[in-house]
Amino acid sequence: MQVQGFLSWFTGYAKEALLNKERRLVVLSGSESWALSLLESIECVSAALRNNVNSELPLPSRNPTCLIYGDSSLFRANVQQKRYRDKLGSESDVIIFVDSQFTIDAFAALSGTLKAGGILFLVIPVLVEKPDESLFFKRFYSLITKVSTHTIIAESATMPLPHVTELAKEENTQVYSTYPLGCITQEQYYAVHAIGKVLSGHRKRPLVLTADRGRGKSSALAITCAQLMKVHEHDEFTIIITAPDTQALSVFYQQLKQSLIGMEQQGHTISFGKAKLVFVPVDQLIKIQIKVNLVLVDEAAAIPVYLLEQLLSSYHRMVFSSTVHGYEGAGRGFTLKFKKILDRLCPQWVSLHLNQPIRWRENDPLEQLVFNTCLLNTELPTLTTTITSQTNINIDNSSLSNQETLEQPVFKVITAEKLVVNEVLLQQVFAILVTAHYQTKPSDLQLLLDNPQVQLACAFSSNHCNAELLAVALLMSEGNGNGVTDDDIRAVKKSQRRLRNHFLPQSLFSHCGFEQAFSFHYVRIMRIAVHPQIQQQGIGSLFLNYIELLAVEQGADFIGTSFGVNSELLSFWLNDGFFTARIGFTKDKASGEHSALLIKGLNVKNKLKQQEFHRNFYQSFDYLLLDEYKALTTELVFLLLSQNTKENLSALSARDISNVEAFSQGERLYSSCCYSLYLWLKHDLLYENKNYPHDVMQTNLVLISRLIQKHDIDSVCQQFGLTGKKMLNQQMKDYISFRININNINPVNN
Repeated sequence: MQVQGFLSWFTGYAKEALLNKERRLVVLSGSESWALSLLESIECVSAALRNNVNSELPLPSRNPTCLIYGDSSLFRANVQQKRYRDKLGSESDVIIFVDSQFTIDAFAALSGTLKAGGILFLVIPVLVEKPDESLFFKRFYSLITKVSTHTIIAESATMPLPHVTELAKEENTQVYSTYPLGCITQEQYYAVHAIGKVLSGHRKRPLVLTADRGRGKSSALAITCAQLMKVHEHDEFTIIITAPDTQALSVFYQQLKQSLIGMEQQGHTISFGKAKLVFVPVDQLIKIQIKVNLVLVDEAAAIPVYLLEQLLSSYHRMVFSSTVHGYEGAGRGFTLKFKKILDRLCPQWVSLHLNQPIRWRENDPLEQLVFNTCLLNTELPTLTTTITSQTNINIDNSSLSNQETLEQPVFKVITAEKLVVNEVLLQQVFAILVTAHYQTKPSDLQLLLDNPQVQLACAFSSNHCNAELLAVALLMSEGNGNGVTDDDIRAVKKSQRRLRNHFLPQSLFSHCGFEQAFSFHYVRIMRIAVHPQIQQQGIGSLFLNYIELLAVEQGADFIGTSFGVNSELLSFWLNDGFFTARIGFTKDKASGEHSALLIKGLNVKNKLKQQEFHRNFYQSFDYLLLDEYKALTTELVFLLLSQNTKENLSALSARDISNVEAFSQGERLYSSCCYSLYLWLKHDLLYENKNYPHDVMQTNLVLISRLIQKHDIDSVCQQFGLTGKKMLNQQMKDYISFRININNINPVNN
């Protein structure tokens, strides 16, 4: 393929894309050196490879930006492999994607930075072999070929370069009206008005502005800021904007310069008269309470949900702007988790969604390809099946995947080969996963279709061909029998390597001191999700029962799971016989929660090993509560301690019992008997039948916070709304008396 011919073709191809206000994909199938020879003929690409992106090219902008992503030695990347999300909120004209792993999360995210007329080049070594190696890529390739505007160019092809279709007629291109304040669409104008109303309306009514990428959210924020700063030019007036990174605000600042002529900028502060707009990183905004008129959070989904909650508690006039599709950092956490927090803290919050694209035309070819490839636009189907707590689930131990009863829900394992040719089922599976799990990403689809260690378990409403999908689970086979070598184990032991797809044995080996961890076979439950219409009706527990039977049939020694731990989720797993083996030491960036590892032995011998993990966990738990676990919620600590066993506790002496009773009767000071109270409470937490009234339960948590978590008096009083030390001590005395009297026995005998 001649370079000159390619450049001539590309120039016309890019002009056509720009005139049609759309973005396109060009697949270069061949060697990297061949692809490089073609792409170097494009000026902005050549400049990017020389780390100088400011040369001119007849593309969307006069200073085109070229992003290069991947692990190629020939194409020197200017986007770090693990920092591609930093580019969210910025714009590009050309993207070159040369990644041997084909990281679909990065592909999806970076595609959103392309402007109208932009081209995404995907360099693939041998395209014809790729579909045979990867079911995910087979589907991806099929979707590419269905859209005529995307182009595949093969190095080995003898045919001439693809013919560029006739340039679109001007009357067929999308024309935008101009609305007040420079808004491009009516939706954007409504958004500007809604943002301004947050300042003038009632406090604690935050606005959540959502849309797919390219709908003008960041520009709407900038337009509003410009108008507010003009109005308050002579006032002491401050707007704070925050985002995951200043790079994510490039579109915002570009629009602000257009809308606020005469502004002055010094560092992260923009001034217009006395009015100021300041960029402040999220952590500083939380740490230092700043006097501010309005707080704007752009790219909110890429900020950990727990930090968003802290912002919400600290500031009362806020706007959260976010892209809603699942590749934006925290995934669906913003949609699913943060909105629950909003309902609790600010029940009158306002939601506004923008639909019409601004940066490219509606039904843009590249956007539609990414949506379809990554299943980002899947819709959760409405169930007609009615499930009650009395519904029997058909589980046939002798043939788990072959149940014959047609009128009862059934469980099946669906192979990737069957799933990839059943697009309807594939979309339903992913829709349930996305709805239930806030960190579901496009790469989960890639994992599901391509990883031989992964199984998909499904629950259907019946065995009929038109049965409805009720629940799904992603299962990973790990440890013994899954390709781990002695060299791998030695490398893990020396901290020289982390093995992919072996989370459970690796964690038990490295963190729990289980030297024989890789000698056992595990089934890890990566995801388990029930359709929202039938949740809280026992389907999840029955599904776990099926997974356990399936794991036994496949010769597994343990089933296990790991997740961002909170009291609600932990209760679900504990109720089904799982035991806590580990709580991670650091918080998850997206959820703000520590990870929990739970395990369940599948025979008598392995149940004993499971109890050993459990016992080892509790040996250090109290100590770590004052260090790595100090941020655990009191409710979670209560749940964890109530799962301990009496054998792991220090015995209560007669003196301890006497101290506890004396304190409850006001005869002893707290400090003189606090250790006895601590020992007594740990025993008391193991008692059954704790369906106490709410106020009694709250006092239980007060004691845990004070005695076990060692929180100071002021912190405990603030946490539980107590007036001071006197009220705190009285509540503790009342609770201890209640517990002693309700059992009507000496606490040492319980």
